[in-house]
Amino acid sequence: MTASTGTVPATGAAPSSEAGLANLFGQGLLLAGRNIRLTSAADTVSTMVVFPVIFVFGFLALFGNLLRTHGVDYAQFLPPAIVVQWMFSVAIGAAFAFAADRRSGMLARYRSLAISRGAVVVGRMAADSLRALLAIAVIVATGYVAGFRFQAGPLAALGFVALAVAFALAVSAGTSALGLVSRDPETVSATLHVLYLPPLMVSSAFVPADAFPAWIEPFVRHQPVTAVLDALRALAEGGPTAGPVLKAVVWLAGLLAVFSIAAVQAFRRAT
Repeated sequence: MTASTGTVPATGAAPSSEAGLANLFGQGLLLAGRNIRLTSAADTVSTMVVFPVIFVFGFLALFGNLLRTHGVDYAQFLPPAIVVQWMFSVAIGAAFAFAADRRSGMLARYRSLAISRGAVVVGRMAADSLRALLAIAVIVATGYVAGFRFQAGPLAALGFVALAVAFALAVSAGTSALGLVSRDPETVSATLHVLYLPPLMVSSAFVPADAFPAWIEPFVRHQPVTAVLDALRALAEGGPTAGPVLKAVVWLAGLLAVFSIAAVQAFRRAT
């Protein structure tokens, strides 16, 4: 009778707690729960519930009558803009969280644990997706009170939500790269709040593109924020949707590719 011996894993083999899709998503969901719990209920309510409602009704009060005289149904035009604005807010929150984790040493701890490295990304993406969905639900519900409608049916409405979340995650990849190279979450957040305003304001978010001066109108029409806005409005209003949605998807794919490379490099350097 021979004594049993422990099996020594082959050199270079990944520990079982790091390998496999089950670990990737299982550990990712655990980290998502941790990310969600770290955000206080008060902050979530104010950022994802109260402020979007104020912005919807505030902009309607300021510009609704003015744009109605130019043939624009502002109650239908505005909610996609507030959705895009709040997807930027979700992305800034991701950068803040990564910078806070780096300052506290949590990122270094993740790297020392026998967990899937991808689970850190999955956990962040899942938490950000949930925050994005909450903001979208609040903005759409507020828009419905003001007169916003999905006129193209339920499938287009689902496409609207999917595209908005995809935009949030694509931008989050870029903001996360900045958060991962910083140990100052407050500075990262303040900087990104300044950086996101120009592409949002110089877009068709709050007024149609043809309301801009002729010298800047081509840029307004063809920049990525306007592409996403055009696609969201097409999905909400009906009519031709394939062209605007394809243009937005191409922009998002390009941004995600570039931002993901930057985020991966930043994560490798983070300690």
